[in-house]
Amino acid sequence: MKKAEWVYGKPVIENRIVHIDLKGPKIPFESFINLIRLLARWGINAVLVEYEHRFPYLPLKNQFPASERYTKKQLKTLIQIASDNGIQWIPLIQTFGHLEYLSRIKGTQVLFENPEYPQQICPLKKQARKYIEDLLEIICEFHGASRYIHTGQDETHQLGFCPECKKAVEEKEKIEFYLEHARWVWNIVKRNGRTPLFWADMFFTENRLELLKEIDENVIPVVWEYGDIEKISQQVLIGEVRPTILAAKNPFRAKATCLPVSQIEKDGNFFEDLDKKIKRIVEIDKKTGYPESFSQTRIISKYRKNCWTACATYNCSDMLFSPSFIRGVLNPLSMIDVVKGLKIKGIIATNWARAHSYAPVSPPWTVALYNIAHFAAASYSGKTQPSDIKEISKIVCCEIGMPVNFGRFSLDDIVWVISSNASGPGFAGRIKNLQNTLLVLKQGKVEGIFGEGLVISVEAELLWTKLLFLQEEARWWNPMKKEIPRIIFIEMKKRFNQICREINSLEKRAAAYYIRYVGDRKSFKTWWNGLFGLDIYTAKKALELLSN
Repeated sequence: MKKAEWVYGKPVIENRIVHIDLKGPKIPFESFINLIRLLARWGINAVLVEYEHRFPYLPLKNQFPASERYTKKQLKTLIQIASDNGIQWIPLIQTFGHLEYLSRIKGTQVLFENPEYPQQICPLKKQARKYIEDLLEIICEFHGASRYIHTGQDETHQLGFCPECKKAVEEKEKIEFYLEHARWVWNIVKRNGRTPLFWADMFFTENRLELLKEIDENVIPVVWEYGDIEKISQQVLIGEVRPTILAAKNPFRAKATCLPVSQIEKDGNFFEDLDKKIKRIVEIDKKTGYPESFSQTRIISKYRKNCWTACATYNCSDMLFSPSFIRGVLNPLSMIDVVKGLKIKGIIATNWARAHSYAPVSPPWTVALYNIAHFAAASYSGKTQPSDIKEISKIVCCEIGMPVNFGRFSLDDIVWVISSNASGPGFAGRIKNLQNTLLVLKQGKVEGIFGEGLVISVEAELLWTKLLFLQEEARWWNPMKKEIPRIIFIEMKKRFNQICREINSLEKRAAAYYIRYVGDRKSFKTWWNGLFGLDIYTAKKALELLSN
């Protein structure tokens, strides 16, 4: 296979991994194959596949519908194609928290710590342990060539909820109770001859970082940090989100930034209140007084020689219609800069399809290809400076089938504007901005999996913003609704009906695109209804309220 232009020489980071999250859409089989081949072309050498309910068989009496699962033959084919193209397949199986998907299967209620909010299994229940052990045995057997198994284990915030676990947590610290189950899981993976990976956030949540030293060296903790986008940060996540005091100080000047962080906290909850030893590891930027970015990455590298890290080319808390192209490029590239300096051997670009099994489905993963390409180029070449990004963007455009320029604007200009707030007043400013963006996009020859998806996402956001503007107008008029000029009310109703017609028309085109490239029809409906259902209803009721 011919490689992208940036794939030459020795890569600066040994393990360059793209995360594929299947708890959102079930990626069409042929589209999945094309994605694997594209990642191989870009120099990615591993995929982290988060199966959720898409695996062919779970060790349960009842199974998910066949339409929601891949067949064994399909997965074996995908794994073989990945291997043939130099990509290792790393399965991610949740073994502690984020097991919401199991609650959709009859008979699983007994497995959970809190059945009323089925997020986490109870580590003391024999049925839960049997399920996890049986599942890991199946996964290890099915993935005979996989060196690593990712066991999840993040955000286990329900520890100590049930009476038995509450008693155990009272006798020992929560993180130590967490480690008992985590180690049990890792031992199952190790006895199958594999290396366990796990998300390391609970050590930072509980602020027990020294315990990282006590973990077996053959177990690899992975820290994820999605907020930092440059060399400095205005906050750290240790124990909780800790802003700097400096961030809340009035500079008496305007400061333009794409991700501003300014907040007031209680005394004791600031970065400045952390232990001096921790602050020395993070270090303070001498020019600005802010902590250096990616504090968790810097800390874990001090405690562990064998650790990986994770950035986000696509975060589920991004925008409703597309990933953030600003954060989705700058967060990975800024992290790569730190990782290569610390000589960390693995970095994962996460692409979250949804926050959990009941959350809204994220926009099409295909629109994140711009971000993923930039990650692939930087993690291979090590080039992360603004001048490097500008130069590599020309190659990225070619790789994703997009023109470099649209009249006087580049693709980089367009995605920057899409990810930023409009400068105009409220929704009216955003509407004008999106309309102008569409005009510029249509000046170029926009086609293919990325371009078509980008145009659909901008068109959808424009219609949604028009709905919000109608709601805003209704709020303006409501206090004096008996005096609203009839002509204005009629015009608002006409606009509402026109918006609904355009949404229905766009839905047909969006569904065809989605089902061909992105996922199944069920996932599309979940995403589309999540975008428009509530706001169509709200706008309709707001207009009815004005007429009464």
